[in-house]
Amino acid sequence: MKWLTDTAATTEPKKNTRFVMTALDDLRAGLPTEQISRPENGSVDEPLCTIVSSDPRIIELCAAIAVGAAVRIIQCTDPETLHTGTTGPVLWGSDMAGLADNDRHRVDVLIGLESAASGLWSLASRFPKTRVALLPSAGQWLGEYLGLWAMRAGHGHTLALGATAGGLGTSTLALLLAHAGTLSGMRSIVIDMDPHSRSLWPRATSRPPTGIGWEELQLSGGRLAAHQLAETMPQLRSTSVLTWSESKEHELIDEQLMIRLLAAARQGFDLVILDTGRYPHPRQTVINQFIDRRVLTANSSAPPHHGEVVLCGEQRARYEASSGAEILGSFPISSRIIKADHRGDLFDCFKSRGLRQSLANLCLLPQVQGQIS
Repeated sequence: MKWLTDTAATTEPKKNTRFVMTALDDLRAGLPTEQISRPENGSVDEPLCTIVSSDPRIIELCAAIAVGAAVRIIQCTDPETLHTGTTGPVLWGSDMAGLADNDRHRVDVLIGLESAASGLWSLASRFPKTRVALLPSAGQWLGEYLGLWAMRAGHGHTLALGATAGGLGTSTLALLLAHAGTLSGMRSIVIDMDPHSRSLWPRATSRPPTGIGWEELQLSGGRLAAHQLAETMPQLRSTSVLTWSESKEHELIDEQLMIRLLAAARQGFDLVILDTGRYPHPRQTVINQFIDRRVLTANSSAPPHHGEVVLCGEQRARYEASSGAEILGSFPISSRIIKADHRGDLFDCFKSRGLRQSLANLCLLPQVQGQIS
């Protein structure tokens, strides 16, 4: 099903602002910028790094550090087989660093035992942007370096929807946008981050969820790899939904859990839709570091003063937005949507050409190869 038929012209993609840990600002310039590519079969890639070394002690130490950073490490014993397009950081052990060629090889970090310090610092002069890590004393730094890169490696387009008031239909729009992404060929997830949410699940279907919710993630500490997250989330017609399993009051999501979850979601999905509830969210600072785009939902009686805005429930804009605000369009909550919501089959709304066109006209989804514009 091609839901984006006769869509409006697409807008220029927004700048990608990935998560950067402010405590590690000194690492930003040294981090490789390549993103992990998704294989054609649609499987989820893990963050990878390469260690060029044959020294068993260096390999052992780096492997333990990589495991703690949730990064898979690949050993290379022949620099001639190291491709220039290798994704992820390339670490060179002190036993092979002398074979590195600045014109042919990427050298992100020189690794060695503390006894090899003088030789590594001398080699570092050949590679001006290269870092030096002397193990085991620099183990924590190297773990932070790899962990930060893994968080930034996620490629999934992340859109946060925030509401200027309650009852505008923001959660409904979030669910429909995520499923529109699925119908466009993307692996999509909608994440319920509304502090006052009573669960998105019953709004979309009357069937009980099969998979984990926020409660289970809190108990696990959020230690899920990207591929595990994609496999364990409940799904509605192939669209993943992370929400609360029960319709009751709940605690605010822990900041570290949110960081780990969003990092994994960006790695495991092509499209991540965040339903953040009333703007600003209590964890807005964290959310801002992961998202590519933030859009506010509003009505004509209470327009925001800045940002991109969708008028939910309005047929058309009846006011002129103040400077700094951009009206993307309107999304009417039609009787079809209301009826589908009440009977627990929200995604049945996609049978309506008018609804598909209303979503497409907002131009909120990233373009997919082969998509008709």
